[in-house]
Amino acid sequence: MSGTDVRQLGRLRRAIEDSLIDYIIEDTPEQEDSADSANPPPSLGRLLYGLGLSAANASPKTKDRAPDRSVLARSHFPVYLHTKRETIKQSDGDNNNNNGRNLITKKVWMNVLELPRDSETKEYHGRFLASRSFMNYYRNHFHCRVDIYGVWGDGGKEHLMCDPYVLITSEEKANVDKCIQYVEHRIRDHEEKFEVSRAGGRRVLRGEKAES
Repeated sequence: MSGTDVRQLGRLRRAIEDSLIDYIIEDTPEQEDSADSANPPPSLGRLLYGLGLSAANASPKTKDRAPDRSVLARSHFPVYLHTKRETIKQSDGDNNNNNGRNLITKKVWMNVLELPRDSETKEYHGRFLASRSFMNYYRNHFHCRVDIYGVWGDGGKEHLMCDPYVLITSEEKANVDKCIQYVEHRIRDHEEKFEVSRAGGRRVLRGEKAES
């Protein structure tokens, strides 16, 4: 495959990704509270993680092919990177600089975790991960941004197009990997205390064996 073919495939992949991202954004009702209008749609992070994982799996240079690994993906935040994509491109061309190009291609290391669910009430548990002390610890100790989706709106769904989840992002892969382990253990503690579980079971962490 020639370099031209690779570039064409890259542009095609990018166009498909943009279409999927636009669909998520356009199909998500706008927040009534203007303070929340800058936040990304709750399903966007899960989509971007899936796209990042797919892109990594398509590369012959990828050695780690674990299905739940941390990957480099397009950032979900701030959302204007996606909603004002064309405006940024035009501004970049008018000003003849690289600022716009850097913004629209901003990438972060990313991973997701499933949330436990009560088999009787069908309610997902995730708010316990968002206490002020936990959020400060994620940010200050792991240097990670942690978002919990699917447990805040009416009925806990928040117009999600996927199951509720935890999204962990950082500029460094090692930060995400460490934070994933910490959050996974907090979820396990909660599962044991409240007798809830995840459909996909526990995340297999480094050094552990998958349950048979």
